[in-house]
Amino acid sequence: MAQADNNDCLIWMLLLSVLLHVIIVLNVSFNVFSPPTNAPENTLDITLVKQQTLDQPEQADFLAQANNLGGGIQEKPEPEPEPLPLVPVDRPLPEPEPEASPPAVLEQVSDSPIPEAPTPIEPAAEPAPEPEPVVEPKPVVTPPAETPTVASEKITTDSASEQVESVDAASAAHDNAVPESVPPRPSAQELIARAKTNIDDLQNQLAKNSNVLSNKPKKRRISAATKEFTAAAYMRAWERKVERLGNMNYPQAARDQNINGSLMLSVDIRPDGSVPADGIVVSRSSGHQVLDEAAIKIVRMGAPYANIPDDVLKGNDMLTIIRTWKFETQRGLSAR
Repeated sequence: MAQADNNDCLIWMLLLSVLLHVIIVLNVSFNVFSPPTNAPENTLDITLVKQQTLDQPEQADFLAQANNLGGGIQEKPEPEPEPLPLVPVDRPLPEPEPEASPPAVLEQVSDSPIPEAPTPIEPAAEPAPEPEPVVEPKPVVTPPAETPTVASEKITTDSASEQVESVDAASAAHDNAVPESVPPRPSAQELIARAKTNIDDLQNQLAKNSNVLSNKPKKRRISAATKEFTAAAYMRAWERKVERLGNMNYPQAARDQNINGSLMLSVDIRPDGSVPADGIVVSRSSGHQVLDEAAIKIVRMGAPYANIPDDVLKGNDMLTIIRTWKFETQRGLSAR
């Protein structure tokens, strides 16, 4: 009896639990389309900008890698139209201009009647102002002046006769004038002969210039920038000789007046070491005649110099040495 009561109690408990679960399941439902109950968080979009501006926006709408103020696609507001000027009531409105009448038709193409042009509306004529009374001036009577008719006729006759005489004299001088002789135009043969003569003269002049250039000696120029050993050695030996002679024969006038300066000489030397008469040229003067003349004299005193080797001349007729010489009262003559 006690076991049967336990079984009934268990069954009732199971039924009660099932009923309770059914009630809970039926009352609790889920809807996927229901709005969320949690409040949305404050978010800020992030975008990329292609242009950067120096002005920094006060209130940014987006986060980006650089500042950008403006440059969007929002159109600028159109300016408001200006109000039309008010026309005062007392001022009359401008009258409309009459329309131009259509041109007249010259020829009628079809039998249909041509519509008449509308007649323009003529504006109302304004009342004309009253004319002011005109005061007529009284005529002033002047006595007629006496004109010397005889004198005027005499003067006119005399002037006419003088004009006729001058015209006759000019025509007579023109008839007696000898016509100027027009030089005859040269013929084609004469023009050809003149051209041949001019060509011969030019050829002779060119031949003379060629002979003069061919007779000039060929020169090899060396200076302080020369790097060839043989040419540099010859030029150095020549400089030492000129410096030695220059210090021995320093111009006394330059020492007395304490004159210093530098000049550039261009010296031509033959293969045997001699210097031609016109072989010394002052390329750049020192500004003092006493120094220029002393430099030329010192180079003349040193001639003849040593023979020029063939490997220095290299097939030329002369050797030209270009050097700068400096005169100093305390140090003497030196090459630069």
